[in-house]
Amino acid sequence: MNILIALGVAAFALCVLWAVQSVALTLIGEPLAWPLQYTTRQSLMRLTGQVMIQVSWIIIFVGTPLALGISPLNLLHQLFPLPVPWRQIAVAFSIMFFPFCLFFSLCIKAGWLQIAPKFNRATRRFKLFCRFLTPLPLATFEEAVFRGTLLEQLLRSLPQSYASSAAAIIVSSLAFSLVHFIKPPRRKPVGQGIYGFFTAGCLFGLAYVIGGRSLWLPIVLHATAILCIELTRLYIDYKAPRWLVGFPEAPHSGLVGSAIILTMAIGLVVLI
Repeated sequence: MNILIALGVAAFALCVLWAVQSVALTLIGEPLAWPLQYTTRQSLMRLTGQVMIQVSWIIIFVGTPLALGISPLNLLHQLFPLPVPWRQIAVAFSIMFFPFCLFFSLCIKAGWLQIAPKFNRATRRFKLFCRFLTPLPLATFEEAVFRGTLLEQLLRSLPQSYASSAAAIIVSSLAFSLVHFIKPPRRKPVGQGIYGFFTAGCLFGLAYVIGGRSLWLPIVLHATAILCIELTRLYIDYKAPRWLVGFPEAPHSGLVGSAIILTMAIGLVVLI
């Protein structure tokens, strides 16, 4: 029943997004479209879409516990227990950051990736500044929904066992992955992208369970992954096949990146 209620809240959030999107499309004289399926690139629609996605996460995160009769403040205390586990946070950051650095270094050494700065220097500095600001809030909103809400409700609904925890992580990770492709990206390998987001979701879900069902570790892992990927997109070209090294938005979706994700998961189990 908890899962059905959470899905109902998510459906309501999607309807709110759709309604606001329809108003914005009408204002700029564009045809109406299904949620996030519009094709216009006008700045008003891009801003509206970005804002409403974050608003939808907030509706789901706050509305689900309210619909279940749970105080959102109590849920926050559960998901962000004090004192802050600084040692575990440092370990989680290291588990994500240093293997990614090793991945990019080895691929550049092998000639699979090539250093090729994008844009002019001023534009690159501005984008670099923005990309240092956005990973933490983006990761926090998404982890609050997919781990703090969906995965948590799945864990509560299933029997307590390793198999049930694994199943809950897989289901929530699949949802996490598919949601990112409601609006299919242009000229990007959707199937490989879904796989990449799925494996990342499994890693974040594992961190949620191992970390005592709190959001500290998955947020750190997620934010660090966004930071590493977004920064390298400004400086690196991909020369090797996608099946080997992935692509700029999902370097972990290739064979080498998959091995890195597995190494990170082992590191979580051993070190946390």
